[in-house]
Amino acid sequence: MLLKKIDKQKEEDILCLKKKLDFSDNEKQKYLIRQELKALELGLQGEKETAYFIDFNLKDSENYVILHDLRFEIDGLTAQIDHLLISKAVGIILVETKNTQASVTINDDGTMLYDYGKKSYNVPSPLAQSERHALVLGLILEKYNMKIDIISCVVFLPEVKITNKILPKSFYRADTFIKDMRDEFQRSPLKMFSVAFKMVTNNIPSAKNMENIGNILINEHKPVLIDYDTKYKIKVEKTKNDKKEEVSTDLEINIKNLNKFKDIQTSKKYMGHEMFSFTCIQCDTIQKKGQNTFRHKEVFCKSCGN
Repeated sequence: MLLKKIDKQKEEDILCLKKKLDFSDNEKQKYLIRQELKALELGLQGEKETAYFIDFNLKDSENYVILHDLRFEIDGLTAQIDHLLISKAVGIILVETKNTQASVTINDDGTMLYDYGKKSYNVPSPLAQSERHALVLGLILEKYNMKIDIISCVVFLPEVKITNKILPKSFYRADTFIKDMRDEFQRSPLKMFSVAFKMVTNNIPSAKNMENIGNILINEHKPVLIDYDTKYKIKVEKTKNDKKEEVSTDLEINIKNLNKFKDIQTSKKYMGHEMFSFTCIQCDTIQKKGQNTFRHKEVFCKSCGN
């Protein structure tokens, strides 16, 4: 059962950063925006592709509840979890997705070497990171007097080049992740005995119980909303009689307006008020609004209502 998809906010953040990049004339700022944009796009691509393989195999199964993209906060600790599976047999499975353009070597201690050809650097163990997330999740479950087995694993996109001939324990490829985990489970006498014991003692949760646990975790989800208008303040320029005139004030535009409109430019004053002209992305209607309103309030297209 698929209970939670990836938050739409990530796509909105990427669109906002792309617009910021288009507006910025500061090379240092553009470099920082590009770096953040690249990391967000790679991360979201990895999460989407891994979510596809998980959903394809398990979304119709009564033995699993699937939640994508969760963030927890408790006692000053945080955990950002890419994918969480609630399994009747296993308990909770945390999945950390890795997507990179580098060639990857996984070391014995779980740390990784990322090799880009001209440069390389070491990366902390994503498995250790996921295990720390498991501790935070355990505290969340304790709030509700629940104790559930939690295991962690790391999943790479199929196209990521990994130099290891055999992947270490708890590391998988996204396209074979579900099959490999099932095979490992069936080859483990201890794990099979554990399931048999749960069945005998009537400790296997029902589909409804798993759904209830999933809904509790969704209620505990605390996404972070980044104010990119404050983080990357942009100075906008306007063209008038083929001459560029720089606007002295920083352009702090409501993110929703950046997502709705394009070709945003300063315009002639109207009744003494500074104006912006802009074009609706959906219907291409050109319109104007006071700068203060356009910066700080959500504006709707006068033609299509976008």
